[in-house]
Amino acid sequence: NLPPPPLCPPLKADLLPPRLVPPGGKVDVFALHARLDVRESQKVLHQDALWITVVRDPVDVFESLFAYYDLREIYRMDVSDFPFAPMSTLKKLPRASDLLGKNQMLFDLGFDDDLSGARLGQAIEATDRLFDLVMVAERMDESLVLLRHLLCWSLHDIVAFAKNARRKGVRPALDAHTRRTLRELNDADVQLYEHFLENHRRAVVDFGVRRMAREVAALRSLRARYFRECNVFEVKGDEPYFQFREYSGLVSSYVTAETSNQTCLMLCLPETPLVDLVRERQTRVAGLSAPAVQDFGLRPLPRNNEHAGL
Repeated sequence: NLPPPPLCPPLKADLLPPRLVPPGGKVDVFALHARLDVRESQKVLHQDALWITVVRDPVDVFESLFAYYDLREIYRMDVSDFPFAPMSTLKKLPRASDLLGKNQMLFDLGFDDDLSGARLGQAIEATDRLFDLVMVAERMDESLVLLRHLLCWSLHDIVAFAKNARRKGVRPALDAHTRRTLRELNDADVQLYEHFLENHRRAVVDFGVRRMAREVAALRSLRARYFRECNVFEVKGDEPYFQFREYSGLVSSYVTAETSNQTCLMLCLPETPLVDLVRERQTRVAGLSAPAVQDFGLRPLPRNNEHAGL
């Protein structure tokens, strides 16, 4: 249950803070959400950059988007009302803030949200050619394993806790009628998603089904180990745990007492404090003055060799 994307316009290379851009104008990692503009992205990425994105079941994308941004206040209807409205009316609903609406994944990839037929097929093919890996939210652990091999990372490098996901019991269950309606409304996203879901299935077969199962099991075991050794506990996101507090009580916060431990802290920090910390360090490396950010005295978590053979 991933969160919807932040409210972001297309990337414009000249909007990047100059103090955070290395000499030469190229960055090693661009990982914050923005609507894709390939030409603008290429201005700030190295020529050999790997392109990675993630897709998710379009029905769940739309429901999450609708709830997170409270679109019922804009459309004067709830998601549960959609099955009782003509599809022609639903398809004409304007994008909220010109950024949010149907076929959100296709739109975020830089395409019009009403593509169909040959034009939609061309958009999906272009996306397939551009991206080196398209991860699948419903197959996240498998996707992380594929990511680690693409980037030549260790298993430790892909350990993560589920951030910004609504807690169990908070997310409403959609009935079959509503899901069918949302699927029809987001038909272009459905085709996009099914294309990359099939790509993922083939990638797992090529990787080796048993080998994938072993790596996924090892990843989950390692994630549990970090949870234990970092003394992590889960609370409602709006509980007053300072730097670990999330934006809402609908999601969970992960709190660690091991704040002097680099790995534990990075695993538990919410998005905004983590980004602030990274930017402060970028500025420090560049030798520029920066706003004061708490110095957590980071140190790595000791590793053992239990997964070294993967």
